[in-house]
Amino acid sequence: MKLMPYLRFQDNCEEALQWYQSVFGGETSFRRFTEAPMDVPESHKNKIMHAELTFNDNTILACDSFPGQPVAHNTNSISLTVEIPDGKQAERIFGQLAEGGKVDMPFEKQFWNAYFGQLTDKFGKQWMINAPAEY
Repeated sequence: MKLMPYLRFQDNCEEALQWYQSVFGGETSFRRFTEAPMDVPESHKNKIMHAELTFNDNTILACDSFPGQPVAHNTNSISLTVEIPDGKQAERIFGQLAEGGKVDMPFEKQFWNAYFGQLTDKFGKQWMINAPAEY
């Protein structure tokens, strides 16, 4: 069994997944609404119906929302949490995800003996990055 988050974006799914790929590495694949056997407004045909980013043993699924179904950013209800065993890599990833976003809690040593930071990225998604105390 494997849990895979499915993220919805407001017309910028492709940009977001390509950016996440630049942070985490891995491979992306995109399927557009033009590939689906359904009526789609002309303005939406080139948007992303389904996308995947796979890196290491992780998969993030995503899509652009359908017209008339706006994405509500309620960043306090779900966070994407990444446990990274290499502290230097965790610090780098935290910094990259924070670019253009908002740091909610700086990446620093915490009382539970680990390094941790929390941020909201430039696409409105909330991330928590955790690393071992020693690095």
